[in-house]
Amino acid sequence: MSFVSMIFGWNGGSRIGTVPLDALLSEKTSLSSQATSYAVEEGSPVSDHVVQESEKLSLDGWVTAAEVALMGSANRGVNGVSSGGAGRSKLISAKAALREIHANRLPITISTGLDQYVDFVMESCEIGRSNSGGERFEISASFKKIRKVALRHVDIPPEQTSGSATGKAGATKTNAGKVSKPFETPTAIA
Repeated sequence: MSFVSMIFGWNGGSRIGTVPLDALLSEKTSLSSQATSYAVEEGSPVSDHVVQESEKLSLDGWVTAAEVALMGSANRGVNGVSSGGAGRSKLISAKAALREIHANRLPITISTGLDQYVDFVMESCEIGRSNSGGERFEISASFKKIRKVALRHVDIPPEQTSGSATGKAGATKTNAGKVSKPFETPTAIA
């Protein structure tokens, strides 16, 4: 991947969910694991398992008010004019979309010229601009891959249940049994 492709999003462009980046300045993927450690009476600690942590992504980029996209960019509309909005309205809608990604806490797909990151959630996002930057804002964001688990329902085989519990399930807000006497508040001894 060339420097120009990374910066200006050639070969498909860079996106954070629905927000197209006009320039991707940096991309950093973190893959980490943790080895278990158990102390023993004599000798070195024992490590017999590795816990794989979720993949993390950090990126820095720009969203500009430019109306013209570079050739080959995924953001380009008809005759090279951006379809994502023009001028300040493009900046306003991009910032609103980043706020929505944060507020909804839903997994998104992030595309860069190098990779595609599926099911990542936003952990942090800094959006800044300065008077020397012109009509653009800078984004510095970090994301983490989430793992989804599926809930499984399992029926207990009838031969594993006993007596009156066969074929029954617990219920909410039902009396769990008899109380011998009501709870009494202890009295203070003076």
